[in-house]
Amino acid sequence: MRSTVLTQIKRRRLQLGLKGTDMPLRVGLNRQQYGKIEKDGNPSLATLDKIAEGLDATLMLIPKELARQVEQLLEAGPAKAQQNYAMDRSPSSAPGAGVKETIEDPWQELGDD
Repeated sequence: MRSTVLTQIKRRRLQLGLKGTDMPLRVGLNRQQYGKIEKDGNPSLATLDKIAEGLDATLMLIPKELARQVEQLLEAGPAKAQQNYAMDRSPSSAPGAGVKETIEDPWQELGDD
């Protein structure tokens, strides 16, 4: 799990055309701290949040049953994701078909603690 997050951090940094040496200033860490995190670190949630902000990204919990779909959207890139989003929301010619009004909450069974 940790290596997946670290891989995503590095991949996003490279997508943005940033060097590893650019990141410490963007996220408010020193160079050694950031280098250790990207190499094989164990960052705190607060540090991950700073890194995500520096990468113009968002931390998100994704239910396992939806993870593959999210990965496919990310692999396809922003243009393809927007195209799929628009297609999913266009009305169909089939009777009774159209935009799904509600999205089930995968966390609803957990209750409000």
